[in-house]
Amino acid sequence: MHAFHAPRAARRLAGSGALTLAVLATAAVPALAGATATHAQRRTTLVLRFYSVTTSFTYTTAAGKVLAQPPDHPAAGDRLELTDVDYKGSHAHHAKRWTASDHTLCSFGAGGGAPTCDGQAAIGGNQLLLFHTAGGGQGGPTVVSGGTGRYAGATGTVDMTEISGTNDSDVVVTVQLAK
Repeated sequence: MHAFHAPRAARRLAGSGALTLAVLATAAVPALAGATATHAQRRTTLVLRFYSVTTSFTYTTAAGKVLAQPPDHPAAGDRLELTDVDYKGSHAHHAKRWTASDHTLCSFGAGGGAPTCDGQAAIGGNQLLLFHTAGGGQGGPTVVSGGTGRYAGATGTVDMTEISGTNDSDVVVTVQLAK
């Protein structure tokens, strides 16, 4: 959805990597995602690359009012919610059809700064990959915090790069499988 700029503004509020969740948010079956895998100490590492396109955005104040645009200074208790579809590849070269989808919910604390965000990515075979970004201050990195199926006990990181002039981003998810 390139017609509105609320997600882009929300990404600025949430801080780098907080949404991919944002964001986050975004993983698929390695065969679909073009993942690379390596074996290290009986753990498999997958690197998943996506072009993530925002499909919905909702900003809700602590009082329950839904805003079309996020405020310049979010208040404690404000929340933002995003959904995305994710295409194998990058904004410059990606699959024609999306291969994963994700949902991220962020809440702002009393201390200001970046929100705390949690997200889930729907993966082929009805599996989930879970994400978390610690809030407050400048925020923190977005991390993989488990999942279901092959992603049970998974750990890892998420790196997001906003695509200039759009509401979308390129996302790289590095996942260490527990099994």
